[in-house]
Amino acid sequence: MKILSLLISFVFIGGLVKAQVGPPPMYPNDQRAQNIEALKVAFISRDLNLTPYEAERFWPLYNQYSNELQIAFRDNMNVIDRDERVLNIRKHYNALFIRIIGPERTNNMFGAEARFRQLLIRAMRRQQHIQPNRPSGRFYYRQN
Repeated sequence: MKILSLLISFVFIGGLVKAQVGPPPMYPNDQRAQNIEALKVAFISRDLNLTPYEAERFWPLYNQYSNELQIAFRDNMNVIDRDERVLNIRKHYNALFIRIIGPERTNNMFGAEARFRQLLIRAMRRQQHIQPNRPSGRFYYRQN
């Protein structure tokens, strides 16, 4: 619950910061992406309960896995080819993760990623529905 509220806070604050007047930053989404990535690491860490030895071996491998997935999603290809590429990356890293944390926690890690993604999507959708009320500056929820 704390992670969810923290996630919502970061997304909401990121939206408010974006709305401030001033010159646009060089990479406007870079800080927001770093915040989301930090929340994801905390979320997965909490679910896996890694020992220091496991964490030392797990996180460099996870970062490599995450980078490969990001590249696969950034490449412009048709959906079927992209999904096949992502599946192959996951299969490859699945075997490597099993060596470090075992099959059960590896499965939990993939599940934690999916749960985090769902929480992030929900938080972003909620943030899109919050609009400032023009006269008073108060917030209200827009009905679709």
